[in-house]
Amino acid sequence: MSERSRVTIDDIDTRTPTGECPNCKLNVAFDHVSRRDVWPALKERPFGAACSGADFNGTSTIPEPRPKDDVFRVVEHILVCQRCRKTAVVHQHWGPDLPAGDDHEAIATALKNRASKPRFLVLVHPRRSTQTLDQAAPHEVRDLFDEGTRCQEAGALRAAAAMYRAAVEELCKDRGAAGPNLKQKIADLSNKGVPADVVRDLDEARTLGNWSLHDGLAFSYEEVDDVASLIQEAVFVVYVQPEQRAAYRAAREQRHRQARTGA
Repeated sequence: MSERSRVTIDDIDTRTPTGECPNCKLNVAFDHVSRRDVWPALKERPFGAACSGADFNGTSTIPEPRPKDDVFRVVEHILVCQRCRKTAVVHQHWGPDLPAGDDHEAIATALKNRASKPRFLVLVHPRRSTQTLDQAAPHEVRDLFDEGTRCQEAGALRAAAAMYRAAVEELCKDRGAAGPNLKQKIADLSNKGVPADVVRDLDEARTLGNWSLHDGLAFSYEEVDDVASLIQEAVFVVYVQPEQRAAYRAAREQRHRQARTGA
């Protein structure tokens, strides 16, 4: 689970939680459609019954005796934005309310008492993408990069590193870089006008992909995310900046022509 998937929704256990809608990106109130445990077992959790004695429709009831909840559990909340009317699915992760420090006896007591509280919220739908490449990049490069971001958000970090490496290889191909292997092709980008620091960044992406594919090394989310950022910056230098300079040059020439003709 990535940090980017975590969200903040205020009053998640009320009928109208509030927060930023992951669909329309506005701060809104949500209609709370349903709530249920999805792990370690499916269990319907009528809205408010456990706390206030009111069922999901607001009808007062006397809750029936029930066994204590699992210390570790995941509660699924389905919310509908009151503005855009699109659905968001959020998982609320519960865990032990453990004491700080290394007091093993106190930790064991807390687990025995089954003390648990909400720890964090994870956005399940709509899925978030970590990074995107500018449209100026070739479709093949963007497609491989996008697949890498999907792997990254799914927690398949070695697969993400491999896809980012493939995106770098496609970039080299698009720029006509030559060489018997990817390392040499990346180095040849210097002969195509790519700055040395960008070449070093792309080689770092290659190295991470190699270690993932051939050595089976595992990397943290942050390490993989850094490589995605390096590729994003490289695309900006290689593809976006030349287009911007060409556009500025064309605009200047147009102004000069207008000034000469008196238009």
